[in-house]
Amino acid sequence: MPKTSETPSFDDIYAAYGERILNLAYRMSGNEETARDLTQEIFIKVYQNLATFEGRSQIYTWLYRIAVNHVTNRLKKERRHRWLSLMDEKVSDLVHRDHVESKTHRTATGPRAERDMEATDRARIVWECVQSLPEKYRVPLILHIYERMSYKDVADTMGLTVSAVEARIHRAKKKLIKKLEPWLDQI
Repeated sequence: MPKTSETPSFDDIYAAYGERILNLAYRMSGNEETARDLTQEIFIKVYQNLATFEGRSQIYTWLYRIAVNHVTNRLKKERRHRWLSLMDEKVSDLVHRDHVESKTHRTATGPRAERDMEATDRARIVWECVQSLPEKYRVPLILHIYERMSYKDVADTMGLTVSAVEARIHRAKKKLIKKLEPWLDQI
């Protein structure tokens, strides 16, 4: 279907949503470099498919749907690749790499540095728990909490009903609380 006069230009879409898509990709991947690559790939898809936008949803819902699907597919592919490559490495190499990485973390001193480190640790613990949720719960939770999307917008983005989104977010929160129980004294 040809682009309607209501469809914004690619430049307008990128200007309006580029940062939000980058944030979404970062929240879903947990890695800045990966998020930047994903954002670029997402906007290439948007550019290639803008003429197919039919206007049945809002442009950002269409864009977020492309983004969520692309990030989810890419992360699944990377996990599969990482798993296969880990099977080829020696256990001693993996242990040595983890030991070296843990030594490279700097420690700061002072009350402010301690508060900052505690806040960073709390955020890291919560984020790791969010990342460990099953995808069907993690994605709607990230879209709703971190991207501040309404249940309806999450439903449109994911192709679900509003009640299904509400149920998934509710279950995600319950699972998250359960995962955070061992950390309650630290967060």
